[in-house]
This record gives sequence, structure tokens and C-alpha cells, in this order.
Amino acid sequence: MVSNDLYPANGKFVSQDEISLLKFPPLSINEIKDIDSLFAAAAERTVYCGNKLFGKNVDVTDAENCVDCSSIFHGHSLYQVKYGAYVSTLREAEYVFGVCGFPQTHFGMRVCDGVGSNRCFETYYGTNLSDMYYAFNCVGCSDCIFAFNLRSKRHVIGNRELPKDEFMRLKKKLVSEMAGELKKKKRLFSVADIAYYGRNKKDVPEEKIAFDSPVPPKVEDAFSSTCKIVLGKEHKGIKKYGPWLLRRAVTVKKVIGAKGTPTYKVGVLPTIKDIPADRLVTNEEGAEAAKTPISIKPGEELTLQETLSRVAKNALFSVEFIDGMNDKCIDTPNLYGGSNIYKILDTTDAKYSAYSSAVIKSEHIFGGYFRLLQSQFCINIFDSTNLKGCFEVDCSYSSRNAYFCHNCENVNDALFCFNAKALQYAFCNQMVSKEEFLRLKKILLDYVNSELEKKGALEESVFNIPAKKRKK
Repeated sequence: MVSNDLYPANGKFVSQDEISLLKFPPLSINEIKDIDSLFAAAAERTVYCGNKLFGKNVDVTDAENCVDCSSIFHGHSLYQVKYGAYVSTLREAEYVFGVCGFPQTHFGMRVCDGVGSNRCFETYYGTNLSDMYYAFNCVGCSDCIFAFNLRSKRHVIGNRELPKDEFMRLKKKLVSEMAGELKKKKRLFSVADIAYYGRNKKDVPEEKIAFDSPVPPKVEDAFSSTCKIVLGKEHKGIKKYGPWLLRRAVTVKKVIGAKGTPTYKVGVLPTIKDIPADRLVTNEEGAEAAKTPISIKPGEELTLQETLSRVAKNALFSVEFIDGMNDKCIDTPNLYGGSNIYKILDTTDAKYSAYSSAVIKSEHIFGGYFRLLQSQFCINIFDSTNLKGCFEVDCSYSSRNAYFCHNCENVNDALFCFNAKALQYAFCNQMVSKEEFLRLKKILLDYVNSELEKKGALEESVFNIPAKKRKK
């Protein structure tokens, strides 16, 4: 099992428990004189690994890229998660099923993208939630059903606050109907289905794209300094490199929303990706829309379908979720504490980063795919934790100054190391002298910097190491 579809279709793969069976003849380091021979030597030894586990894991089955997890079935990109199934890009959670990107979740089913929830079902974008059903973009709420863009509310159905006894009566009925339908059909409608309720998908207006905003000056400075540290050379004008850095990141489009103003549409997150642009709004527009609840008469016996019908008429969704202290965070829909951030899907306690997917408790991160946790000064890292000074590194843990590496743990000063642990001054998993390492590193970085200066991009990546000579 692997965490994403970035790996080459013709690549070689092993399971983590097969790594010891891989055997390669010793390299003649002296024969590597240029970038062609360097790439060719690396390509011969490129084997991608699935079923990767890091740290201490117990009773983890059909899982990939898990760190310190227990009792997991069918999950990937997990950090300190226990008792879960069908979960991904998740940390510090327990009793979770069908959960993605919602850390500190306890007893959750089908919740995605937020922080902190207890006993929630079909809930997206939120913090500090409990006992929520079909909720979107809510903060500090509890005991709500069909709740959209609310703050600090309780005992709500369709954004209408009710007396506690009336709410509990209706909750019992509605949740019972949910359970009955789920038991019978093995599925329920999603929040995205609410956005299409009562209309044909073919009648939904075509998306209109909005313009990007300028880059914050401190992000420009951070990119230059990160390039200097990682690549040994400053590169200025980050927008030139934007398409390259975003090449393998989560797609976030800036679109014209339901009210005619720019907002965001996320292209990969489960269910959220299916919400059409004509139902998306800004955070402020969502707060205003929340003031229009559904009608519920005292003592009314609402059915689940009737409630859904009333809710769907006015339901609007905002994926602009902002919480915590934030400063100069631009074109970034999800913010849980960020400073000087540009075009990132999701940040939590992050700063000085741009053109990435999810930067968590990290800084000076540029490019990359999904969970980048507790890392600093890296360019194009993927599903990794605790990295420093790395470039083109995938699914690795607790490593620094690594380049074009995959599935490495406690590896420092490394080039093209795959499925390796506890190495320093290494090329293709083979230890070399510091002088030889620096010579090979110079060959690589001279080429990388030349390509970036000429093209603003690099064709080669940890997912694409060419075996043949490059065309001149």
C-alpha cells in the first residue's frame, strides 16, 4: 500500500518487510563524474516502499506511512492515531472511522478538515465541536444537526436554535432515521449531496476562476533564504517557481462563489471537492447566511427527508476556515495559526511557507504534498515528519540535509537514499567520505540550480529519477 498516486507507473515496489531482501552490487563512486552518471546510478537502485511504519506501531493492518499508531485498519499518513479504520492524513486521534485531516478527533465518523471534535458525524471544517451531525464550518458548537457557518451555538437544527427539550426530541427522531437508513443501505447522503439537492448536476453553472493575490514580501524573503540553505544558492521571484512547487500539491482554485465574490474550491478532499462553486461563499458571507435558519413549528414532527429539503434551499458552504492568531496569510483557505503564508491549503502553527498542501507546526516549507509535520527549511517534501534542510524527500522521518530520498529514518547528509535508516554521508544507501559526499552533492546542486534559473522548474523529482542520459 502507498499513500498517493505520485509514484511512477513503471516503478519498482516492495513492502517494508521485504527491504532486507534487496541486494545491489557496490557502487564505484569514482565513476560518477557528472549529473548523467549520478542519475543513472541512482535510478538503478530506486525501489519505492509500501506499508511503511515509523516509530512504534501495534496492530496496524493494511496501512501506510504511520508513525506511533495502534489498532489501525486501512489508513495512511497517520501520526499517533489509535482505534481507527479508513482514515488518512490524521494525527492525535482515536476511535475514528472515515476521518481525514481532523486531528484531535474522538469517536468520529466521516469528518474532514478541522481540529478537535467529539462524537461527530458527517462534519467538515470546524474546531472544538461535540455531538454534531451534518455540520460545515462551525466553531465551538455542540448538539447541532444541519449546522452551517455557526459560532458557539447549541441545540440547533437547520441553523435554528431550539429549547433543549424540543431539540432532544427531534434529535432522537432524526438520528434514529439516520441510523436506520445507514443500516439498511450501508450509506447516507453527504453534505455535498445537500448542495445538489433538488437540482440536476448538469444545470449547475460552470466555474469562473478569480485572480490570485500578491505574495507577501516576507514570504519572498523566506523562499530566497530557504533556497540558500537547501540548494546553496538564492532564487528570487517565487511566482516564477509557483507552478513547479504546486505540481504535486493539493489543488486549490480561487473561484467566483455564490455571491459573486472570490472564494476557494478544494480539488481533492473527500466530499468537499464535490461541492459546486455556486454554493461556496467567503467566511463573512457564510456568517451572514447563517442568520437565515429553517422554519420549525413548535411540536412539529420533522422527518429526515423534510429537514433535508428545507436545509438544502439555503445551504451555503465556506471552505475559508480561520481560527487562532494569523498574520499576512494570503490565498490560504484553512488557517489555524499562521504567519506569512501564501497559497497553502491548510496550515496549523506554520509560518514563512508557500505553494504547499498541509504545513503543520513547521516553517520555511515550499512545495510538497499533504502532511508536512514538525519540519523546517525544506523544498518539495511529501508526507514526512521532522525533516530539516531537505529537498525532494518522500515519506521520511527524523532526517536532515537529505536530497532525493524515500522512506528514510534518521538519515542525515544523504543523496538518493531509499528505504534506509541511520546513515550519514551516504549516496544510494552507501556510506562515503565527507569529501566524496560534498563532491556528489555539488554535481547535483549545480544542475538543480541551473535548471531552476533557466526554466523555473526541475523535471526530475524523487518520483522521477531518469535512468537514461538527458537530451542535450
